[in-house]
Amino acid sequence: MSDREETERLYRQQVGRMQQLASILLGEEEEARDAVSDVFARLVDGTLHLPKEKPESYLLVSLRNLCLDRIRHLSVKERMKRQLTMSTPSLTPVETEQELAAEIITYAEQTMTAQTWRVFQLRFDEGLSVSETSKQLGISEGAVYKHLAKALRQLREHFNPKRR
Repeated sequence: MSDREETERLYRQQVGRMQQLASILLGEEEEARDAVSDVFARLVDGTLHLPKEKPESYLLVSLRNLCLDRIRHLSVKERMKRQLTMSTPSLTPVETEQELAAEIITYAEQTMTAQTWRVFQLRFDEGLSVSETSKQLGISEGAVYKHLAKALRQLREHFNPKRR
């Protein structure tokens, strides 16, 4: 039996089972059909090679992995979408924005340690990278991250206490 005939046989034999698995994993019929089609397309174009023993099991595992990759990708996409909608800029007058910025700077200068304030300034005022900030201050990159996290946590707790 040729590879093409074997692929067609496997398709006819496994398509229902594979669509059922993909539907369970992905939750949508159309997505499930696409996933099953992708597995067989990979078989046809040669990017997926079936073992001689238990090709049906290999197809199901390949489909499961493809579905999990799609779910993972969707999760990242959804998280980014949620993050973007949570941080959409408000349409406030420039004067109000400037007043808020001045208030943030005043608060930061008064409450942050000298080192945390300096790290914050280098990173956000001067636009240095974490690596550049680390070199300029002679501290590790890990320390820079800790100072930045501390500064942002302090600002968030003070200016947005409900979002802890």
